[in-house]
Amino acid sequence: MSLKESYQSFFKIGAAIPARVFENHSVLEHILTEYNSITCENDMKPESLLDAQKNQTEPEKYDKCPAVTFDKIVNYMDFAQNNGPEVRGHTLIWHNQTPRWFFAEGYSVKENAPLANRETMLARMENYIRAVLEYIQQRWPGVIYAWDVVNEAVDNGGLRESLWTQTVGEDFFLYAFRFARKYADNKVSLFYNDYSTFIPWKREAICKHILSPLLKEKLIDGMGMQSHFDMDTDLNEYKDGLFCFGALPLQIQITELDIHNADSSEVSMKLLAEKYETLFRLLLKTVKQKKADITGVTFWGIHDDMSWLTGFRGEKSYPLLFDGQLQPKMAYNAVLQAAHAE
Repeated sequence: MSLKESYQSFFKIGAAIPARVFENHSVLEHILTEYNSITCENDMKPESLLDAQKNQTEPEKYDKCPAVTFDKIVNYMDFAQNNGPEVRGHTLIWHNQTPRWFFAEGYSVKENAPLANRETMLARMENYIRAVLEYIQQRWPGVIYAWDVVNEAVDNGGLRESLWTQTVGEDFFLYAFRFARKYADNKVSLFYNDYSTFIPWKREAICKHILSPLLKEKLIDGMGMQSHFDMDTDLNEYKDGLFCFGALPLQIQITELDIHNADSSEVSMKLLAEKYETLFRLLLKTVKQKKADITGVTFWGIHDDMSWLTGFRGEKSYPLLFDGQLQPKMAYNAVLQAAHAE
């Protein structure tokens, strides 16, 4: 049985995919076999959807209503619409991979250009979110089932300093969710997404500064736990975080799962498999005991040669369930074994 078949009674199984997969039929077949959810690795982030040429050529026309382009996501959305996997939208509002000119007066590309005021940036935010959601929902109705509305807004025990906090203020995330709720289809779940969410200080900051005010206004449906691990990650601490968020009236999704491992030896790959099996047994036990409403698990990549970790870590990483030739590793069999253990 495939991953999606093995876990269909529990939660969706997804993968983040880059644009180059659409040039490889065997990879596409693999995706359809193993997953029932996909995420655009980079091509739904603001820098990919904002139309730089139009905004910078006619800044007065688009000053409060930024021009957008959807050329980079057509392959993903058509593939999903025609073949069945649903799509997690990732991400509407993020401090990273959003160009500085989007925050500048007149969309100026000058390095030290003055930043736009709060009123202008709130208008840009609303109209960007509206344009993205309305276009996608009209052209590909029902294909996106969840959006990461805001990504990685917490740091150092509070809200992260960013161009969003500089221009709008520390309530920027509230407005993002208000706008997303206003324009999203009723069936689309709205998520906050972040990394290292199981570390106690970060977990507490997310609950206090993000989730509490969003829940008060009934603006949020889910918490995204990115779950970029390494071989030393304490899964007991992770369990505490899972239970903490699970106690809230929210869906929980593991949104960006991988386990960094720079050792490709058989012994090390066996240890990787054991780590994955322990994790998935934990996730399944959590669901069965109703400690959290886990609705999806998404691997951040399809196979080892496509993993972002090699570039990020500066060393070759072997963090996923499939090797560079799409052959299943011991970790793949371990994850399947976890599903069929009981």
